Formats: sequence, structure tokens, C-alpha cells
Amino acid sequence: MNKADMHGAIRGLYEGILDPEAWQQSLHTLTELAGTAHASMLVWDTVRDQITVNEIVNPVAELFTQYESSYQTIDPAKQFAPRMKPGEWYIDARELGEGAMARHPFYRDFLERFDLRSYMACLVERRPHYEVYFSMQRAMSQPVFSPDDTSGLSWVIPHMRSAMAMRDRTLGLSMLARLSAQLVERLAFALLVFSPQRQVLLSNSKGERWARRLVPAGKVSDWTLSRPFGDMLQAACDPQRAVAAQAARATDSEGATAQVIVLPLPPSHVFAGDWQQPAALVIVHEAGTAPLLLAPVLRELYGLTPAEIRLSVQLSGGQGLPEVSQQLHIRHETARTQLKAVFHKTGTASQAQLTHLLSRLATALEGA
Repeated sequence: MNKADMHGAIRGLYEGILDPEAWQQSLHTLTELAGTAHASMLVWDTVRDQITVNEIVNPVAELFTQYESSYQTIDPAKQFAPRMKPGEWYIDARELGEGAMARHPFYRDFLERFDLRSYMACLVERRPHYEVYFSMQRAMSQPVFSPDDTSGLSWVIPHMRSAMAMRDRTLGLSMLARLSAQLVERLAFALLVFSPQRQVLLSNSKGERWARRLVPAGKVSDWTLSRPFGDMLQAACDPQRAVAAQAARATDSEGATAQVIVLPLPPSHVFAGDWQQPAALVIVHEAGTAPLLLAPVLRELYGLTPAEIRLSVQLSGGQGLPEVSQQLHIRHETARTQLKAVFHKTGTASQAQLTHLLSRLATALEGA
């Protein structure tokens, strides 16, 4: 067996963590090394007893469609699968025998119709609700699979399992990152994470505007803080004695005000772990916007849904429904439907009454 091909197949499995084409090329190399007609990854949903075929090498659409829809139920390998351990192979000629294969409808009515004679499958991963198999098939013109064929591929299965675990972990982290970004973006206040060098490591869109105000990059900011922002950052990022919490009042040239809160994030914190250095969490709450506790109060007092809370919080700033619809990226008709539900739950009959109620709640919360 060519070592260069072996190394290429292994490399493709790990590159396939981020590049599906590399994984596919690796499987293609394995089919050439084993002398097979087709190969695929099978995912068996053990709860619904449904097998899905994917990542196919040399695909024949009808072959795998017929298997998923009609013939997986009589696949003789399924009776052997529960006794298999990860890394073990099912070999049809060994488990069934060629005589039984010739009489079995799975072979007679299905595989032979597609000019296939024999197949083997390795249990790559077993989870509580599903199992993953690597399957290879040989044509009628080829010999049936034997244990010698599996021993020639034993080197690849540990790498396949490791690459699959890393790929699942990477996909999970990507999904978590997207979800986190969406949640941060929905916050009603500006949020930023600064490095000690005043670099923005994380922010939502509201925070991006405040990044230019807090660190104007050589320009004169329209906003003045009651204490130097740079000093607050350094105090929060001090690796020896980080200041637990700091606050400053920000005022612009037109008299608008905001509260700037700076909290330390040490290297061990989840936000700062990837950067391996202290960082500071900065929250900016502008006057005239909903107080931080308004959302949970609306949920607890009136049972508003998350969508209704977002609408109400935006309306509490005195904006009209059309503007709020655009900011929330929802249709005006959807906003009107949500607003009617808010009227019903809060006992108000107009937007003016709702705004008055929200204003009173905001005043009470700010004074709490």
C-alpha cells in the first residue's frame, strides 16, 4: 500500500474538518486503496430506525435513494450491528456466507440490480441516539470482501473517529458563536470588550458607535466623560489588582447623557480566554433608553413574549411603530399584531397609554 496515499487520506480527513471537499477526496482515496466501486458514510438514527446515506464516493443517485426508501429495512447487516464495537467491521461474506447472500432479497433484488456483489461496513461512532458507519461496496466483477480487506484499512478508522469528533466540535462552536452574536445584538444597550491597548475585541452594533466615541483614534470626541476612559480600562485590566467595577457619566455637546460601566474580565474568563490577557467589559446605557431591568419586569408582570418585549422596549424610548419595525427588521403588519397582543396583556388601549405605562415603569426602575 502506497504510504503517500495513506498519508494523503489521513491529511484529507483532518482538513475535512473545515473543508468538505478534502474529506470527500480522502474517502475517494480509500476506495482506490481498497479496490471498491462505491463508498459512503451511513448515519443510523436508532430512535426512528432510519439510515441516511451521505458523503458518497462515485454516487449513483437511484442506488442510495432506493436504499434509504425501501431496502434499508431488510439490510442483513442491521441484525449484526448491535453486537459490534466501534472500530469493528461487518463483512457480508463472513457473516452471511456467499450462499445466503445469493438467496437474500437484499442482494438478489437490490444490489445485483446495480451490478454490486458485496459490501462491508465499519462502526465508526456510537452515540445514544445514532450510529455512524463507513461503508464500501464492490462490483459483480470483483471478489467479495474478506477480513484481509479490513486489516488493510484498520489504520484509517482511528483517524476517521478523531476527525469526526473534531469536526462535530468545530460545528458546535460555530453554531454557538452565531447564537451568541445574535443574542448580543439584541441587547438594548451598547456592549463592548476592550483589550488593555484599547482594541475592541467584541461589540454589538450599538457598541460600535460607542467605540468611536470612547476611543476617537486621534480625533476629538463629541462626548466627555467624568473620568478618563483610558484610566478606567487600565484599572480594570490590571493583572494584579483589577478594580471590580467603575462608572462614569458621559455628556455630549448637545446635552445628551449616558452611563459608562467598566468591569474586569481576567484571562480565565470565558470572554477573554482566547486572548490570554485581561480585558474589560464596557456597558453603555444611554439616557432615554429602556433601563436594563425593564425586559424581565415586562416578562414577569405581564407575560410578554421575547418578541413583544423587544417591541415594547423600543417603544419605551418614544419612537413610532414604523421606526421600531425597521430597527427590529420585522414587517409593519407583524409589529402591529405584536402591539395588539401587548395592549391586551398590559391592559392598555393605545400606544400613548402603553408609552405612559412603560415610562412609569422605567422611572421606578431607575430609582430603584
